[in-house]
Amino acid sequence: MGLKDAAVNARWRLAGHRRPLPDGFVAPLGGLRGLEVGGPTDRFKRDGICPVYPRLASCDAVQWRADTAWHRLDEAAPYAPDGTPAGKLVVVERGELEGLPDANWDVLLTSHVIEHFANPLAELAAWRRVLVPEGWVLMVAPHYAGTFDHRRAVTTLDHIVADQTAGTGEDDLTHLDETLRLHDRARDADDSPREQWEAARRDNLNTRLLHHHVFDGEALLRLLDRAGVQVHRMAVRHPHDTFVLGRFVADGATPDNAAVLAADAPWRRRSPFACDRRP
Repeated sequence: MGLKDAAVNARWRLAGHRRPLPDGFVAPLGGLRGLEVGGPTDRFKRDGICPVYPRLASCDAVQWRADTAWHRLDEAAPYAPDGTPAGKLVVVERGELEGLPDANWDVLLTSHVIEHFANPLAELAAWRRVLVPEGWVLMVAPHYAGTFDHRRAVTTLDHIVADQTAGTGEDDLTHLDETLRLHDRARDADDSPREQWEAARRDNLNTRLLHHHVFDGEALLRLLDRAGVQVHRMAVRHPHDTFVLGRFVADGATPDNAAVLAADAPWRRRSPFACDRRP
């Protein structure tokens, strides 16, 4: 880490970006039945920045396979991340959560997952299906400006809508060349040889390593708004996390996220990234 990076890190630590989020991010979820997509994560543990696990009545999990680049879980073992009563892991290869029952969970948890879906609106529709009416979503997504994606352009909502219309699947490699060209490996913990690193991303159907889409704070909000999520809380934390607590609106209703999308929204003023603070 260079002197400039160290100074930036120190600045945002002093500004409180390593302290836990306000309790309002997790208090509404107390006693609820959770389903975690792609977990577990240290962010949700009792000593994490958003300690929701100990507040849940239960937590099940779903992954595209038990053994991924990030987690090695036992499909036959209980799923009990940090203080939650034992749940279960369900392996579902595709993103639409086939086989999972409708209206079975109260809250869906996910951390650094939405960017890995080629068709995020289809995924959000699946989340809505498995949640009770007006179910909650607690999402953490990487803010591109703090990650290895910072050289890429933020994905437009039009592009994501087009993916939904086309039924884009996880075999899509539209963003592969862009990733290989613009990915900043200096910010990536994966230090494998270049040839091996590229091969893993070319084989995305079997690795799921690609970030199909790239989000800043507003792009993530517009995605959730389109999916019918009313945003209750939003925070961007250094070095690269965007936290959102929201709730799907009732069928036939439209969310009103004008305040959180406004140029003077509090989360913008507090964001460590200039792209969020611009009007």
